Amino acid sequence: MTTSAHNAKQWDAFYASSQTRVPYTDAAVFALIALSRNPDARVFEFGCGNGQNLGFLRSVFPEARLYGCDVSTEALIAGRRLYPDLDLFVSGDALGLKPVSLDVIIERATLQHIPKPLAARYVQEMFAALKPGGRAFFEVASMDHGYAARGDGSEDPVFGHRVFYALDELKTLFADFRIDQVYDRRRALVEGAERNNGRPVYDEAAFQLYLTKPA
Repeated sequence: MTTSAHNAKQWDAFYASSQTRVPYTDAAVFALIALSRNPDARVFEFGCGNGQNLGFLRSVFPEARLYGCDVSTEALIAGRRLYPDLDLFVSGDALGLKPVSLDVIIERATLQHIPKPLAARYVQEMFAALKPGGRAFFEVASMDHGYAARGDGSEDPVFGHRVFYALDELKTLFADFRIDQVYDRRRALVEGAERNNGRPVYDEAAFQLYLTKPA
């Protein structure tokens, strides 16, 4: 079974019952600002799930050109049902993006579920697809994540295959981009029902990268 097929199986199970429709704030706001400045921008989301981010953007910019991919067929079935006018496609070990065709790329918590060699190929393809001066937002789990102690390639019972990045690794991964800003985002569950119902609980930690393709 290929990595993409393995990940698809994990996420199909998740999206078969997921009702998630709320956009992830930082990624959505990044694209929202870009579209406010250029309503004709082509926006691509890597790992779009059931389209909640792109669907939100469509509600604000009805004419925007929005594209997304995900490894999960179940996620895209849900996305097409909820947002029938979005351009969504299944991703394999390559994305098939047209070079120099995109203005904006957003990603949140997708690369951290992909083996690092394949993630590097995805990033190279997305860089090639971005127009000079185009911008990108990525959020990737850091080594301070509560699950990182299990190591790269560990299997999260809820979210499947996991990898984690040190900041220097991300600087290498995105070396072709200009790194404009990096934020260290953290969220810790202090108290709540998740501590008592058998679900895994861990502190979240991730780097948020704001990037530009040099002109």
